[in-house]
Amino acid sequence: MLPKTRFIIYLAAALCAAATPLSAHILYTGRDFGVFTPGGSTSPVTISQNNISSNYGWADGTDADFGDSHNLLPFRFSLLSTGLVTLQIQGSSFRLGFIGTIPAMANPGFSIFKGIAHLPPLALEDHDTSGISSAYMNATYGSGNWEGCFNALGDWKMGNDDDDDTGTPAALSAFSYRGNAADGTPANYGTGATIIPRANGTTQTNDVIRGDGLADGSVTGTFALDAGDYTILVGGATYSGTSTAYSGFNATLSVMAIPEPSTYGLLSLGAMVLAATYRRRRARG
Repeated sequence: MLPKTRFIIYLAAALCAAATPLSAHILYTGRDFGVFTPGGSTSPVTISQNNISSNYGWADGTDADFGDSHNLLPFRFSLLSTGLVTLQIQGSSFRLGFIGTIPAMANPGFSIFKGIAHLPPLALEDHDTSGISSAYMNATYGSGNWEGCFNALGDWKMGNDDDDDTGTPAALSAFSYRGNAADGTPANYGTGATIIPRANGTTQTNDVIRGDGLADGSVTGTFALDAGDYTILVGGATYSGTSTAYSGFNATLSVMAIPEPSTYGLLSLGAMVLAATYRRRRARG
């Protein structure tokens, strides 16, 4: 039997591990929203009590040298047909065993990409510093010009290590950008980069940061997406942040069918009738 003091040390280490976000490599364990058929009877799915140890990870991926995925938390979902996907990230505090209270995340941001990372046990996990990731980033952007592979505002790639156990060679996963949303204003997330230089002298045009204008610890975005597998990366949107303290959040994803053009027409007609009725009533009164 372990001495009491050593047992307490091991227990504390295990609890710390439980509090640590599984973000050293791109893993979706416990963070898979599931498979959706837009238009069916689908309730929103919430994954609660997520924690992350950086308040700047997402915002850091908006600049010219990209960001380190270790500072983000990945989620995934799949669509069987085209639909409207809405994601809300809400800062939320919670207690975790003997670790104590994890405070709510202050300024979340997220990006959605078509494509998913390699999944164990068929292959090793993707990460920023694998040999194939480093080789790709050096060849594409130049040695010393990148902090990590994560691009919050555009396409990016990341690979895994050669898996000698299965014979699966190292390979790159492609993440095709579909959109972003950030809590707050440039006061906290900065302006972000719109042009990414490449080592060969060409450039890559990126999207802009889609801030919600109010830094209140919550952000929501809606995206029209086609069928496929998707990755969401969530992190702190404080560009000048340096905090490595844990913070918590809940993630809620909902899916619905994209309205037909005729539906939009009926909605517009209804709005026009209501507006005309309101004007007539004001003229009488």
